[in-house]
Amino acid sequence: MKIITVNLNPAYDIYYRVPGFRQYKENLAESVSVFTGGKGMNVSRALKTNGISSTAYLLLGRENSKAYTDGITADGIDARIFYASGRIRENLTFLTDGIPETRVSVNSFSASPTDLGKILQALSEECLPDTVIACSGKFPKGISAGCAMDFVRELKKISQRVVLDSNTFSAEQVVSLSPWLIKPNDEEIETLCGRPVSGTDDCLSAAEELFRGGISNVFVTLGENGAVYCGELGKCRASVPHIAPLSTIGAGDSTVAGFVAAYSSGKPLEDCVRTACAFGTAACLEAGTNPPKPERVAELYRQIKITIL
Repeated sequence: MKIITVNLNPAYDIYYRVPGFRQYKENLAESVSVFTGGKGMNVSRALKTNGISSTAYLLLGRENSKAYTDGITADGIDARIFYASGRIRENLTFLTDGIPETRVSVNSFSASPTDLGKILQALSEECLPDTVIACSGKFPKGISAGCAMDFVRELKKISQRVVLDSNTFSAEQVVSLSPWLIKPNDEEIETLCGRPVSGTDDCLSAAEELFRGGISNVFVTLGENGAVYCGELGKCRASVPHIAPLSTIGAGDSTVAGFVAAYSSGKPLEDCVRTACAFGTAACLEAGTNPPKPERVAELYRQIKITIL
C-alpha cells in the first residue's frame, strides 16, 4: 500500500539554543540547527528513517527553495516538487534550560487554487484507491476556506484513505469532511466533540462519537497518559512509559507515521496503535524535529501496553 504525504505549507524549522535567556536583553545563541520541516514532511522523514517508503508532494516558495530541496535530497526522500511565488516560511524556536520554548513564525508564502489543481492532477495520475494520503499542516495564504474544503473533497475522490491533520479547518468542517484518519490531542478532541472531555474513558467515548459520525479512524494522543483509539479496527487504549522529552514538536506527526506504516503493512489493531505510540514517544527523545530513531522505536514498542476493548 503506497503512502503519500501532501505538504502545502512546508517550513524551515530553525532552533536557536540560548543559555541563560534574558528577556529584553541581548542574547547570544550557542548553536543553530535547521531542519526541512512542516507537518507532512515530518511524517515522511519519520517513515524514511524507519525504513518505510513514501512520496512527499511539496509546494515550495521558489525564492528560498534550494536549501530545502538540498535537504530532502540529502535525506533520501522521494519527492514531487511544485513551486509557487514567495518564500518558504521559517519557524524560529528559542531554547533555554528551565524556560518554555519561544516560537516565532515568519510567513511570506502564498499559493493559488491553480497551484492546488496541479497537485491534484498529479495525485490522480499516481494514486490507487487504497493509497494513504496524509494531508498535514495549515493551508497557505491565498487559499480560502472553501478552496481548502474542495481540495480535501477531491483528495477523497482520488483515495479512500485520506489522513487530515490541519488547523485550517473548524471542528464542524473536519467532521463534515469525514477523513479516514484524524489524530487529535486531548484538547482538540473537546473542540471536535463540542463538549468538555475529562479522563481517558471520556476521551474514548468522544473518539467513538466521531467514529460513529463518519470518521473511520480516531486516534487521540494523551501525552504521558498514552492514547486511545476507536475506528474500523476496533477500540483500545494504550499506556506509554514515562520519559523526559527533549522536544515534543513533530511528535504528533511521527505518531501518524507510525500508525500509517503499520496499517499499510496489514498489521492488526494492537500493532497499529503500539507502533503509532512508539513512533510518537521516540520522537520526543530527539532534539528539534528530528525523526524517531529505529532502535528507540523498537525499545519503546516493547514497553507500550495495549488494552483491547
